[in-house]
Amino acid sequence: MTLSGVLAKNATYLTLSSMAQKALAFWWFAYIAHQLAIPAGDELLGKYTFAVTYTSIFVILMNFGLIPVLTRQGAKNPERLQEYFKQALSLKIILTIVSVVVLIGLFHILNLYKPMPAYTVMLVYLAIGIIVFDTFRSVIFAVLRAQQLMQYEAIGQVFYQIAVVVIGGTFFFFGYKAGGLIIAINCASVLYLLYAVYILYRKTDIRLGWQWHWPTMRQLFIMAAPFALADIFFKLNGSIDTVMLNYLAGDRYVAWYSIALKLTITLTVLPGAFATAFFPAMSQALLQSKESFRNIFEQTSILLLFLSIPIALGTYVLAPDIIQLAFKDFPATIPALQLFMAGVVFLFANYPIGNALNAANKQLTNTLNMGIALGVNVVLNIILIPQYTYMGAALAATLSAIVLVLLGLPYVYQLTEFRSLVILKKAGISLLSASIMAVLAWWLQQSLDHTSMIFLLILSVCIIIYVGLLFVFGGVKFSEIKVLWQQMRTRS
Repeated sequence: MTLSGVLAKNATYLTLSSMAQKALAFWWFAYIAHQLAIPAGDELLGKYTFAVTYTSIFVILMNFGLIPVLTRQGAKNPERLQEYFKQALSLKIILTIVSVVVLIGLFHILNLYKPMPAYTVMLVYLAIGIIVFDTFRSVIFAVLRAQQLMQYEAIGQVFYQIAVVVIGGTFFFFGYKAGGLIIAINCASVLYLLYAVYILYRKTDIRLGWQWHWPTMRQLFIMAAPFALADIFFKLNGSIDTVMLNYLAGDRYVAWYSIALKLTITLTVLPGAFATAFFPAMSQALLQSKESFRNIFEQTSILLLFLSIPIALGTYVLAPDIIQLAFKDFPATIPALQLFMAGVVFLFANYPIGNALNAANKQLTNTLNMGIALGVNVVLNIILIPQYTYMGAALAATLSAIVLVLLGLPYVYQLTEFRSLVILKKAGISLLSASIMAVLAWWLQQSLDHTSMIFLLILSVCIIIYVGLLFVFGGVKFSEIKVLWQQMRTRS
């Protein structure tokens, strides 16, 4: 299959599977939010969210930037992929042990500042297993990505979420709430890891093993360090607000904030899937020509604008219905969700920007930008949370996302000299089409009953109207769809 065909195929697999997985995850999160609200109000959801969020921070130390390095180097040097994999796996074992020790030690130090309830402590310890299983699965899927075998990761994503729902639902049936839910995620993570190992042995010649060759290890370590630092900044940007909110405000505000954040993160499934598929292609395109690299960046940016702009405007208008239908126990979430929508376009835009910098070995630049954005986020949280609680945290997150994009764009332009007017023209068409769609959504919302069927009807009509307007205004052409379809079907 040609590069463009493989790229389209991988993007399609990951996008569709991620959409299915995130749709199921969204329904599941709404279900567990309701279940956890029954016995203890908003606080139990806040405790569960804190435990999962706090432990997930330490995944960045476990991975230490090895995942994108393994994918990039494996795509460029497939003959050395086995060597890179064993070295990365060996290093990851050591990093995981160190990470767990640091996680537990820091948690006890934080407990001295603000003692946690015994139930919260138990949840944190249970959640450690999740990150351990997930970090070893991720290194295996990095190998599959390097070999353009992303369809198996796509399948695994869906079955993993199904396992979480089935096992978690069983625990809920027998009366186990937050603790049972985290145990269920642990079980599903074990199954997902076993599936990854099975695919690795069945579809590739790469094998598990321990190998410690210091020159190669040192090379991987040096290449991974900028990615690791970037991961630290990125992860902290998405989680430090929850931890700070817990300590500066309380569990109730964490629950309200986490729902709005969860909904926003769910929307990023699309840029995340495309970023995963486009990263190896960007690395390869750099070896071919700057024009190929520029084209991939422009196409990705335009596609994500077409997706993010209507999502932002549509969600802002329909936020009351979304919360009423999915999270009726948490109406205070509505304004936070609407505030997050102001930054969704920038969240989407940062994916191709970050990919372009990383593919061009500009990890240090990307890392510096993330560090600045993290600093902005932390400072704003310190200023805003004491007075505005969860709304202050949402505003801080939105502003830091904008800062990150504004910092990265000039560096990408130095690499590709992308046609900004072309991208802006497409963005204008999308904004016009989405604005008309949003006005229609608001009118239908005011005119019709607030039921799930009516909401789905409004959503369907809005999607059809938006896509139709894109064609009418020239944002998308049938010839472009035809070329993309041909690329997906073409085989070399």
